[in-house]
Amino acid sequence: MENALLPGDYWDHRSDDRRQWENVINLFLKPVTTALLQHLHLKNPVRILDVGTGTGEPGLSIAQLYPEAEVTGTDISPRMLDIANEKGKEKGLTNFEAVCCDAVAMPFEDHYFDAVVCRNGVMFFKNITDGLREIKRVLKPGGRLAASAWGLLEHNLWISLVLDIIAAVTRRKLYNQHVPGMFHCMRPGVMADWFETAQLQSVQEEALTGIVQFNSVDDHWQYVTRVSADVVNALKDIPPPVQEIIRSEVASAVGRHVIDGKLYFQWSLRVTSGVKA
Repeated sequence: MENALLPGDYWDHRSDDRRQWENVINLFLKPVTTALLQHLHLKNPVRILDVGTGTGEPGLSIAQLYPEAEVTGTDISPRMLDIANEKGKEKGLTNFEAVCCDAVAMPFEDHYFDAVVCRNGVMFFKNITDGLREIKRVLKPGGRLAASAWGLLEHNLWISLVLDIIAAVTRRKLYNQHVPGMFHCMRPGVMADWFETAQLQSVQEEALTGIVQFNSVDDHWQYVTRVSADVVNALKDIPPPVQEIIRSEVASAVGRHVIDGKLYFQWSLRVTSGVKA
């Protein structure tokens, strides 16, 4: 993908779409948040960091679960963080703070956080090694990092089907897993290797799978074309008439996944965790 390094203004433009679909996103990724927290082994945490929090998740949920802890969410998108702060106020949270910064250069002291979580963000880092080393820097000794990343593309048919049809219609391969993007870390063991390169200890990797539901064929199309970064990027230079052809072919292809008018797809992710010695 030619524009795989996604800057803050890209995510700013996507922020309202993500808020519109946040109920679907949160339901979709709730099992992932649960697994991340299990990997953190939190016991009376004082400070927790959520890197790449976007519009506030999972940081806001963690702040609700641990009201005595200070939870900080970082992101490169100011608009995303504005939404996160708005949601925090709506929930009456006083222990959540949003900070705009790049994951490779965070404005925190060494050994500051008890735990760090990153839900589906590492694969977008400009430099994964630098990002993980920066996270390690701000972790206290004995602190844990837990991060999730999408599993194999072919095990995420809800999006792979769309990318395959885009490639077939345009006769161009528009997706490159070897540059930062949703499936940059999809291969088993890749995230664990990155963690070990950053000299994190006791590295563990867990495969997760589940079912995502869309209320209609149109909802699925709207979700992947507004929220899923790799589809947004793949479509960005394609003329509207060609996009309509793609949309029609996707609608036909997803028909076998419709049950009582709703679409159901299996998804696949991995959670990787490690400890700072």
